[in-house]
Amino acid sequence: MSKCALPLVDTHFHVFDAGAATPSARYRPPYAADLKDWHARLAELGDPYGVVVQTSFLGTDNTALLAALQAMPGRLRGVAVVDPEVTEPELATLHAAGVRGIRLNLYGDPDWQRIATAPWRGLFSRIAGLGWHVELHTNNGDGGMVLAQLDAALGDAGAPVVLDHFGRPGTAGTADAVFDVASAVRARRQVWVKISAPYRLASPQDWPSLAQRWREVVGDDRLLWGSDWPWTNHEAPARVDECRMLATWPLRSSPDRGVKDGGKLTDALRWQNAAALYGFVVKA
Repeated sequence: MSKCALPLVDTHFHVFDAGAATPSARYRPPYAADLKDWHARLAELGDPYGVVVQTSFLGTDNTALLAALQAMPGRLRGVAVVDPEVTEPELATLHAAGVRGIRLNLYGDPDWQRIATAPWRGLFSRIAGLGWHVELHTNNGDGGMVLAQLDAALGDAGAPVVLDHFGRPGTAGTADAVFDVASAVRARRQVWVKISAPYRLASPQDWPSLAQRWREVVGDDRLLWGSDWPWTNHEAPARVDECRMLATWPLRSSPDRGVKDGGKLTDALRWQNAAALYGFVVKA
């Protein structure tokens, strides 16, 4: 690693063992996603820090996530998956290890409206007390509907919301309801958006216009970059170049504002915003 390498916080990657999955999982990985492999891959793009996000197929078993956090203290944070029955000692253990949020992976989940029930509202209040956020992943096109219900369920709890993968707008693109809903939710809580995984979108080639739309809705200081490594179900050599394009998008997106402004947003997207949300101390 060059001493001149710029910091890069990957706010969305996964770790897991080959074949690891809950009995009800829709997907069981045939390979392992190892922390050392992630670090080697990201070192090509910058000086890596990262946020380990619990995968859907591991359910609430956060063992692999905790092991990763313990292997690189200071360099990693985590987003766990828990249910309302999680105990206070369990939450305390997660927090001490570096977890700073919970993920609601509601992609393909027909029972997503459970988040409005009393047990889930109680959980949201508890994680807000820890200073954590709620990360939301939905089907393409469902983000607006689910975000509105999540905001209502969060109520007076001040927990920020982080939207995975451009908020997963549907075929309406920049006219998708998720943008208007997010704009309204911002009046009550912070809304952050991950510029990540364009291959999971309804129209992957439209990601630059979606990124620009989010820039208008949530602001430059609420955008986050993530690799989505190891790109489950979308593994391909092209992914590394896509990650690089997303991380440097601001320099190409605002030629009228000049290199200086583009550079400021690039730094914000690459590490400054993530440092603020997750509490990293980044050596720039």
